Amino acid sequence: MVDPYAVVAISPRIVTMKKREDALESAKRICDFMDPAVQVAATEGAPVKLIVLPEMAIQGMPMDFPAGNRAAHEAFALDIPGPETEVLAQKARQLNTYIAAELLMVRDPDFPGHLFNVAFIISPEGEVVYKRAKATSDAYEGGALGTTNPHDIYDEWVEKKGNGNALDAIFPVAKTEIGNIGYIICHEGAYPEISRGLAMNGAEIIIRSTLIDPQVSHGMWELQNRAHAMFNQVYVISPNLGPQMNDDGHMFDLFGGRSMIVDNKGRIVTRQEGVIPGDSFISTVVDIEALRRNRMLNGVTNWFKDLRTEQYAAIYEKPIYEKNQYAKELPQEGWLAREAARCGDNIEQLVARGILTPPSA
Repeated sequence: MVDPYAVVAISPRIVTMKKREDALESAKRICDFMDPAVQVAATEGAPVKLIVLPEMAIQGMPMDFPAGNRAAHEAFALDIPGPETEVLAQKARQLNTYIAAELLMVRDPDFPGHLFNVAFIISPEGEVVYKRAKATSDAYEGGALGTTNPHDIYDEWVEKKGNGNALDAIFPVAKTEIGNIGYIICHEGAYPEISRGLAMNGAEIIIRSTLIDPQVSHGMWELQNRAHAMFNQVYVISPNLGPQMNDDGHMFDLFGGRSMIVDNKGRIVTRQEGVIPGDSFISTVVDIEALRRNRMLNGVTNWFKDLRTEQYAAIYEKPIYEKNQYAKELPQEGWLAREAARCGDNIEQLVARGILTPPSA
């Protein structure tokens, strides 16, 4: 039996790392803000059992970063567990709650030399109980951060991280006493497959963190979050970043705010309107037992029972962006130029296959 509990989604102002130690200071500052956020959220009457942070909350938005410089990337690289997760673990124990967050440029002992963008969840006991590497990113991320996607080393990743099971390797879900939780990182939310993969591996809560403007102000953020929730019959917890703080105290915003929590019918339960000039949060009470009862109903809007998976598999029989590009060597400098060329070739292939029709001019 899972009693109703409160979820807190934090939108912190961000301070970009200038040196490795800055990430730890950001983690401490965010943890300090958790105390009043949890105290206020608990006034609804249910205990707070899940706190969620967006992508880049701890390290900030990379600005003037030496893109493609492997030595610089490694100098900023973090570990999970590490000092930042230990600060969060102390707070999780203090508040008796799960904390979900993300770190850029994370080392992995199974893949030396590679860096990954990793979401993680810490239990109320202070243990890292979940890690998931970002599986789909745009070209900028690889170019600026030097991160590898699991798909780039796909065969070895599936074998080591999922014991040969691709669903567990690419779409792991934390099975906890407060529900089954998965985490989507930023650009991944632009694709329906990422949330569906988590849902098909049992997710009941999907955290979808961070999206940048103009996509937020154009409505893509809300549309994607509501669609993920409705199509997959899950709660979607979507914290976005707050404004960025410069050394001179000046703040500017690149993300547009609008954190939201969406229920399994695609309804926005709570939403932050616009940008707040500082740390902020939203919260609501979720009822996992009610969600589970709803998902067991034999009704029209219970989508999973109707999935005719064999015919859907045909959609992806021919690859588009092919796997294992770093199976034999580490990523080299020149990410952005490489991605531009590769994606351009992919567009030509899509035209040749009749998927895309070019304009007449």
